[in-house]
Amino acid sequence: MRSVDWQATPLGHPDGWPSALRSATSLMLASPESMYLAWGDELVFLFNDAYSPILGPRREQAMGAPLRTLWADAWDAVKGPVERALAGEGSRFEDMPVRMNRYGAEEDTWWTFSFSPIHLDDGSVGGVFCVTREVTEVVVAQQRLARENERLIALFEKSPMFMAFLSGPEHRVELANPRYAEMVGHRPVIGQRLADAIPEVIDQGYLPLLDQVYRSGETYIGTEVTYDPVSTDGSVVEPRKLDIVFQPVKDAAGQSVGVFVQGLDVTSQVALQRRLRRSEARHRQIMDSAMDYAIFAMDLEGRITLWNEGARHTLGWTEAEMLGQTPERFYSEKDRVARRFQHGMRVALAEGGLSGERPFLRKSGETFWAQGALTLLRDEEGTAIGFVIVLRDRTLERAAIDALAASERRLGALVGASSQVLYSLSADWAERRQILRQGDTAQLLAPDWNWREAFVHPDDRAALDAAIAEADAHRKPFEIQHRTPPRNGSHRWVLMRVVPMFDAEGRVSEWFGTATDVTEKREAEERLQQLTVTLEERVRERSAELLMTEEKLRQSQKMEAVGQLTGGIAHDFNNLLTSVSMGLELLEMRVAQGRIDDLGRYVEMARSGADRAAALTQRLLAFSRRQTLAPTGVVVEQMVLGMMEIISRSLGPSITIGTHFADGSAAVQVDGPQLENALLNLCINARDAMPGGGALDISSDVVELAGSEAVALELPPGPYVRLSVRDTGTGMEADVVAKVFEPFFTTKPIGQGTGLGLSMIYGFTRQSGGQVQVESRPGEGTTMHLYLPRLVEGMQAADAAPAVALDSDVLRGPMRTVLLVEDETAVRVLVSEVLVSAGYRVIEASEGPPALDVLRSVEAIDLLVTDVGLTGPLNGRQVADAGRQCRPGLPVLFITGYAATAAVGAGHLEAGMEVLAKPFAAAELVRRANALLDPRQHAGRPSGQHTAG
Repeated sequence: MRSVDWQATPLGHPDGWPSALRSATSLMLASPESMYLAWGDELVFLFNDAYSPILGPRREQAMGAPLRTLWADAWDAVKGPVERALAGEGSRFEDMPVRMNRYGAEEDTWWTFSFSPIHLDDGSVGGVFCVTREVTEVVVAQQRLARENERLIALFEKSPMFMAFLSGPEHRVELANPRYAEMVGHRPVIGQRLADAIPEVIDQGYLPLLDQVYRSGETYIGTEVTYDPVSTDGSVVEPRKLDIVFQPVKDAAGQSVGVFVQGLDVTSQVALQRRLRRSEARHRQIMDSAMDYAIFAMDLEGRITLWNEGARHTLGWTEAEMLGQTPERFYSEKDRVARRFQHGMRVALAEGGLSGERPFLRKSGETFWAQGALTLLRDEEGTAIGFVIVLRDRTLERAAIDALAASERRLGALVGASSQVLYSLSADWAERRQILRQGDTAQLLAPDWNWREAFVHPDDRAALDAAIAEADAHRKPFEIQHRTPPRNGSHRWVLMRVVPMFDAEGRVSEWFGTATDVTEKREAEERLQQLTVTLEERVRERSAELLMTEEKLRQSQKMEAVGQLTGGIAHDFNNLLTSVSMGLELLEMRVAQGRIDDLGRYVEMARSGADRAAALTQRLLAFSRRQTLAPTGVVVEQMVLGMMEIISRSLGPSITIGTHFADGSAAVQVDGPQLENALLNLCINARDAMPGGGALDISSDVVELAGSEAVALELPPGPYVRLSVRDTGTGMEADVVAKVFEPFFTTKPIGQGTGLGLSMIYGFTRQSGGQVQVESRPGEGTTMHLYLPRLVEGMQAADAAPAVALDSDVLRGPMRTVLLVEDETAVRVLVSEVLVSAGYRVIEASEGPPALDVLRSVEAIDLLVTDVGLTGPLNGRQVADAGRQCRPGLPVLFITGYAATAAVGAGHLEAGMEVLAKPFAAAELVRRANALLDPRQHAGRPSGQHTAG
């Protein structure tokens, strides 16, 4: 104030100021509050230091200036209060807005004013005293806070999250936004305890959680918790999935006063995430199913984040091995040094991707070629987030390409070396596309090569056109030979071969062909044909000669075999007949001399020779498969075990015996004694092959023969029991094995074997429907396998058919009638005498027809005894079959020295029939006849006839 020249103002020098002005000025200058006063009609402006900052740049001119001029920009705001104060009325304004220009620009300000009149001594008003305080910052802060509150209220009301404030330990609802109301079914909750307003929170466990948050002061956060709201209108309300936060609210002292509840209904998001996970799983499954493609993703640093099954299949590493790794792992050392992978990522970042083909390494270290594409991945906003690489193994394709290139090179070389004309024609045969090469045949073609006119003889064009039409219709290759047009008085023969070439749609795109000069070949063929005719005639003549020679050779071999057989038989029979004949001669001599005391010894010698001869013939019959068999069901294991004692005694202590049976119930239908004899014979042969001792193994198993295996064994397909005898003996060479079944062939020392044992086994086995197989090597022992048809379940050995009972009137006397049929007179007489001596009445016949006459008569016949091999039109079996037609169940005893299988039904006899092999003892004949005529069985009467004793 001291710097102001007050003399120049309407107020004049301060000494002349009214006391009221001086008092007000002193009060203002001493006050810490911002104040100013305006005096007189001019409203001369005075202010204190606290008011100075409000003036800003106007401060220098403010002291003593007229108020109206100084605050011209704010005059409209303060004019009213000033004028009222001048009129003697004070006023006060709080947060009054005033727009003013203090710093070169208009601004909104707020003020708290108090305008008071300053009274002179005479009571008039001399000026206005103003106490002011700028509250712009406070008002702006309040406005900001109000706006913030409005936003908070709007957020609370419009928030997608449900919110509520629960006060006190009872959790009384004080605030709840619309989303909260919607979640609880718009039930009235404000002012109520939560347990009363929403009772389901108790059973669902939310009330204990709120109690815990209130007591502990610790926040609870729940993710995807289940809330099952209760319907208030009876409608079905689906359970909801919620993300919730229970936040304790505390007072200044830190004590809990309530719980702020907020959360978000994430039911849709959870369902979406589930669908997304299923979708991702399906996508992953689809991606993993692309086994021919290695697909993997990387982040921006090149670390692998995804690895499909195709990548494992192609490269060898599993996803677990590759996650977090970089693809450099399967780059070659050269590419790693060149940082090719990093270069590819830079290019993909700049250009969006790149592709190419190059070699890579598998986990095994193998190098392979792959075609690959590296693609930059971006999010919805276009920001780069990673890369994806797709590789396809091109190893096989490159190999095929290399093979094709090599094939093309070979084709080029072949075309270059060919002497043929190679050409192609358009699909319609009209246009010559190209001639790949003209060789020697090119001389046949005219320069313009109008191929029909220049290449084909006029007489051959029709046949060629027909071949072309056929090829067109069926799109197939063809070849044809034709002549060329005559040149220089002669023509040439050309072989034309044409094949169709197809485009991608399967249509014929062109025809590729060759032309070969075959003139010389045809001429040679014609000459060859002439030679062939002559040669064929010569071949026919020579073949006839060879057939005759082969037949003679076969006959010679047969005779050699028969000679070998008969020689062996003659040798053995000479020995046997010698003992028989000499025994009879000595018997005759002693009877003539009257020396009868020791005749029995010579009789025994003759009988022994005859018995041995009979045994020899039985072996021959077994080999020839013409012995008579009596098949029964035989369980192989039981048979072998039952023979172990006799086998053990026969082999001796130096040989250990083992048995193995794969199927203990396996059975065969064979002649039991013959099978036992065959097994014992095999065991004895094995013993003789192990002179120093060893091991013998007898085993059986069931095999199913089929296909080539059955054919090789000459057996029909089906189940067989294989009985095997295996030894550890010396074994045999292949040439010896080939001859083991030949009669009289033996490897034993002279005098220790007849050579008929294995022949007999072979004949018996083949006659029983089986086969014998030999496995042997020198030093490795021998195994003999007998294959016999298995007796399957449901089959059994043939039982004797019930015979017709004898009439009681026949049994009253001992005399029974036998019809004896024998073509050998001496045998017939002897047999008849034996039967008569035994008490039988005998009717004799030398042939089949007379015997049939007797059988068809009313004559009582109790037993038919017949030779099998009768001379004349009927054999013994035919006589027996015919007799049984008119005399059902007639007992029959066949006597035979050569029992043909056809005569006894393929080697098997019917019930009530038996065979007695020649030679036989008289006692055996009578025993067998008596057995057949058991008093309990008789059926020899003609049908409808009965005769008294």
